[in-house]
Amino acid sequence: MESILLMMQIIALTCLSALCVYLITMLIRVRSTLEVVDRDLKELTAKAIPVFENLEVITEKIKNVAESIDEQVENVKHSINAVKHIADDIADFERRVQERIEEPVMETVGAFAALFKGIQTFFARLRA
Repeated sequence: MESILLMMQIIALTCLSALCVYLITMLIRVRSTLEVVDRDLKELTAKAIPVFENLEVITEKIKNVAESIDEQVENVKHSINAVKHIADDIADFERRVQERIEEPVMETVGAFAALFKGIQTFFARLRA
């Protein structure tokens, strides 16, 4: 019975040793894979930093352009409002000039028309 027990121990230890060897080879493979991943991450980081810096510069330029566009839009709005105000002032001036000049001009034209009719009538009576 002891020999069977001894054989079982030998088989168990042999299996355990084989398992340890297998685990060691697997850990070596995992380590090499992790080294490749680490190297790739370092390369990616080294390449990504300039991209992020460029992205930051581009973002800043876009922000400046957007602010400039906002300023230009405000200037255009101000200009449009100024033109509208000028047009309103011109229309108001035209209305005031028309109110002040129309009546005296019409009276003057009426007076000239009456004078002309009077002269026509006078000459018409002289001929007759």
